[in-house]
Amino acid sequence: MNKNKKGFTLVELLVVIGILGILMGALVPAISSAMVKANLSACGMRGRNLFVAITAANTEREALGLGNVWPKTQAEENADSATDPLSGGVSSAQDYFTYLFDMQNISDTTKWKPYISGVDISVLSGAGVPASPNGATKIDAKNCLWNVTANITDEIPDVYPVLFSRNLPASQLQSYATTYDGGSQELTLGKSGGATYDTPFGNKAFVLIRKGGGVITQTAKYALTSVMFNKQPYSIEVENPPQFLEAK
Repeated sequence: MNKNKKGFTLVELLVVIGILGILMGALVPAISSAMVKANLSACGMRGRNLFVAITAANTEREALGLGNVWPKTQAEENADSATDPLSGGVSSAQDYFTYLFDMQNISDTTKWKPYISGVDISVLSGAGVPASPNGATKIDAKNCLWNVTANITDEIPDVYPVLFSRNLPASQLQSYATTYDGGSQELTLGKSGGATYDTPFGNKAFVLIRKGGGVITQTAKYALTSVMFNKQPYSIEVENPPQFLEAK
């Protein structure tokens, strides 16, 4: 009986390792792309749910003769702080969401009175943006997935972005706050574009929710004004023009 056992030679082992390396090199980009698409879809759903909750709150408040709960950048005349503390103005996305979810009272169910219902603060996290810790009384910028548009009124066109992932720098959109000519200018995603945070998606993709409810989840090659504004020119003339608030 032959008890000799033949193992792999060094050359054979190196060949196997090389083949595995080639397979991994081919699979990693595909896996990475699939993960980005899955996160885009998930974040788009979160943004859509947040938009629906805000819109529902605005409809309810309109019937009561109250203003909408989109953020304002300056105090409104004759505003009632008892029914609309947001009327005093906010300067960042995280401050807006802190008010919107009534974070100051979130741990006390007898006092907690958020402006929106049907969603919780989990819609503010995902794709590398960590959730707010339990017991937090405010939303920190690091826990805020979304930039948000302030001073939204009925005069603003439906193609206008009202929520967008924070790796799409608010400063770049600001030049289109009141006018857009229908052109196709490229915008830079990620920190290189002036954003405070690289997450979610870095310079690979972005999520955007329009005032009309449209959800845009696209890769960086479509980070164009023609995509964001659907090639629809506009000129907005209002007393308090829109401003894009960043999580910073």
